[in-house]
Amino acid sequence: MSSAPATSDLVTLTIDGVPLQVRKGTLLVEAAKLVKQEIPVYCYHTKLGPAGLCRVCLVEVEGMPKLQIGCNTPVAEGMVVRTRGESVEKGRAMVLELLLVNHPLDCPICDKGGECDLQDYAMAYGRGSSDLADPKTSKPKAVDLGPTIVLDEERCVVCQRCVRFDDLIAGERQLVLKDRGHRDMIATATGDPYRHNFTGNVTELCPVGALTSKTYRFKSRPWDLHRTETSCTQCSVGCRINVDVRNGTVLRTMSVEGDDAVSDWWLCDRGRYNVGYIDAPERIKQPLLRRDGTFMQIGWDDAFAIWAKAIRSALDARGPESIAALGGGRLTNEEAYLLARSMRALGVKNIDWRTGRQRQATPGSSGGTLLDLERAGAIVTIGESPAQLAPVMDLRVRKAVRHGARFIRVASHEAAPTMPHLDVADVAAAAAAIPANVTRVALLWDGVDSALARAAFAALEREGRTLLTYISGEQGNARGAEAMGMLPFSGPGYHIADTGRDFAGICADALAGKLDVLAIFGANPALNAADGVRVRDALQAVGFLVVTELFMTETAKLASLVLPAAGAFEKSGSIVNLAGDVLPTAAALAPPDGVLSDFEIITGLARALEIELPDTEVIERATIAAAAALPVGIAFGDERFAGTAKESGHGEGLLLQVTHHAFAGGGTLANDVRLAALRPLPEAAFASADAERLGIRNGDYVDLVGSGGTLHDLLAEVRDSLATGNVAVIGGLSDAAANALAERSRVRVENIRHADALVEA
Repeated sequence: MSSAPATSDLVTLTIDGVPLQVRKGTLLVEAAKLVKQEIPVYCYHTKLGPAGLCRVCLVEVEGMPKLQIGCNTPVAEGMVVRTRGESVEKGRAMVLELLLVNHPLDCPICDKGGECDLQDYAMAYGRGSSDLADPKTSKPKAVDLGPTIVLDEERCVVCQRCVRFDDLIAGERQLVLKDRGHRDMIATATGDPYRHNFTGNVTELCPVGALTSKTYRFKSRPWDLHRTETSCTQCSVGCRINVDVRNGTVLRTMSVEGDDAVSDWWLCDRGRYNVGYIDAPERIKQPLLRRDGTFMQIGWDDAFAIWAKAIRSALDARGPESIAALGGGRLTNEEAYLLARSMRALGVKNIDWRTGRQRQATPGSSGGTLLDLERAGAIVTIGESPAQLAPVMDLRVRKAVRHGARFIRVASHEAAPTMPHLDVADVAAAAAAIPANVTRVALLWDGVDSALARAAFAALEREGRTLLTYISGEQGNARGAEAMGMLPFSGPGYHIADTGRDFAGICADALAGKLDVLAIFGANPALNAADGVRVRDALQAVGFLVVTELFMTETAKLASLVLPAAGAFEKSGSIVNLAGDVLPTAAALAPPDGVLSDFEIITGLARALEIELPDTEVIERATIAAAAALPVGIAFGDERFAGTAKESGHGEGLLLQVTHHAFAGGGTLANDVRLAALRPLPEAAFASADAERLGIRNGDYVDLVGSGGTLHDLLAEVRDSLATGNVAVIGGLSDAAANALAERSRVRVENIRHADALVEA
C-alpha cells in the first residue's frame, strides 16, 4: 500500500476551472481524469506512457503560445489548463480530419464499431465533412498477422500502441512499423507470423479496427454482449477478466482496466482465448457409468446412489483408510473446503490436491505481492520460470528488469528469454551474482524440488535484505486448495490435522489393492503426473474410481463413474492466487442442462451419505477465514510438502526433463478448436554438445525411448541454455504424453530423421 505523497512532491494547478493537487511529473492527460475531464488520445496509454504521435490530445495551457499535447506535458505549479475552447476544438478537428483522409468508411462492417475511439472522437470533435477530393489510398484489408490476429492496414492510424506494447511490455520486439508516409504499415520484423504468449493484448490496445481477433471477428456488437467480471483460473496469477456473452455463448474475454494489483491490465493468450471449450460438442453432459468395459448414461440420482453405496461398502469392509479424494486447481475455495470437510466427516484423511509435479503452493510468511515483485532489485528463479507456468507474472519480471533488476536463472533447461538474464549452475552462484547494494530480492520457485527451494532460501537470505518468495506452480487455485485443507496433514486455515496419505501414497495403496474408492475432482493425473505409467496403473487398480470432468480426459477414460462438471465461467465462488490475494469468481453463463458444479456434486454426495453440511453462508465465512489465515509455521520448501524425492535415473542415456507450455494440456485446452494453432508440436530440446555428438540439428525428428515406452516423431531443437546430458520435452500433450517415460529417468535417442532428407523425400 503506497503512502501519501509529501507536500513537497505535490503541485497545484487548475484544469477547466477546477483546482487540484497532483504529484510532480504527472502528465496532464492523467491529471485531467481526476477532475472527470477526458482528453482524447490514440497513441497514449496509461501503461505505455507518452509517445506524442497522434496530437489529438491538444490542450490550451495559459501562458504558452500554442496548444500543447496533454499526453507528454507534465504538470507545473500554478498551471492553468483548458481542455475545451475554440482553439482546442479547432486543433482536434484538424487532427481528426487528417487521420480520416485515408481511413475507410467501414464502420457498418468493422468489428470495432460501437467501441472505436476514432468513431467516438470523430463524432465528438470532428467537422462532419471533409475537403478531401482525391481517392483514398488502398491497402490490404485482411492481412493474416498471426494465429490469432487479422490486420486491416487501411484502418491503421499509426498510433504504434501495438509496436510499443510488443517492445516495452512483452519484450518480444516482433512488431515494427514498415515504410514511411502514407505507405507505412504494421508488420513483423522478420515476416514470420506474430506469435507469443501475449499477442491478444494488441487487439485490445488498438484504438480502431486495424487489429482484430480471429475468434471474435463478425460475431457481435458490444451492445449485444452481457459482460461479467470474474477471475481467470487458467494459472495461479488469477487475472481479473471481463467475460462477454451473447445468446449463451462466450465470445471473448477482455482485461479489466485498473487491475494494477494482479494483472497490471494485461492478459496472456491462454486466458484470453481458451473459451471455445465451453460449447465443444465433446463436453460430457450426463453421468456415465462403466458397465462391461463401456460407458452408459445414467441419471444424477442413480449416480449419487451408486457412489454412496461404494463408499459405504468400503467403510464397512476396510474403513476410511480405503477411501481417498483428490481435488485439482479447477475447484473454487468453497468447493475445495466442502470436499475436504465431507471427506473428513467420513474419517477419510487421504486427501491431496498435488496430482502433478508441484509439491507446495504457499510460500509461507516470506511471500510477497505481485507489485513487490516488479520493485525487486534482483530476481532469482529455481525450477521453471513463470514464462509458461504463470505468463502474466513473467510480465512483472520483465518490468522489473526494465527498471534495472538483475534476472538470474539457476540450472535452467528452458529456452533463453527475450530479456537480459544470467544463467548460473547453482544457488551459490546466484547469490554471488546479486550486487551488494540490492536490498530487495525475489525468489521464484515452481514448487517442485523442495530441497532446492530450501537451499536457495538459505543462500539468498541475509541481514539487511528483504527476501520475497513466490511459487508459480502448475495449477490455478492450488494455494486456495491448500488453505481450504486439501492436504493430508492440514485442515482449513493451515491447521495441522491427522496425517493421511498424499498422492504418491494413495497410488501406492491402489497398486497394493488397498484403495476401494477414489474421487478425483478437476485433475488429470494420467496425463500430468510425473510418473505416468505408475499412476495409470494405480488408477486402473482402484476398486471404484469417480472423476468429475468436462471432457473424457485420459483420467476420465479410466473411471468407473464420470460426472459432468461446470467450467470456470459457469460457477461462482472465490480463489486464492499465488500472492495470497482472495479473488472472487462469478458465473458468466449457466452450465449446459444436466451439468452440475463441483459444489453441487459434493453436496449431492453428502446428501446421499446423510452427511450434515453447513449452509452456504457458513461455508462462505469459513472459506474467507481459511483463505485469510497466515500460514504460520509453513516454510519455503517445507519438508512436510516434499513427499518422496525422485532420484535421477542412472545408467546410459539422457536425463529426461519435462517442461510446461502455456498451451499444452488436456481437458479444456485439448478440446478448444480456437487454440489449435497455438498448441505446441511435440518436441525434444537437446544441449548443444549432445546434439553435436548425436548428429541432431534443429528441425530434425527423433524418437525417445525409455523404460515406460517410446515418444515418436518429436521435433528436435538445439538449446544453448540446456545443460549437457539432459533432454527437455513438453508435458501435457495427449498425442505425446511425456509422463509415459517417467520424469528424470534415462532415455535414449533413436530413429533420427534429418529435416533436409525429409524435404527431399
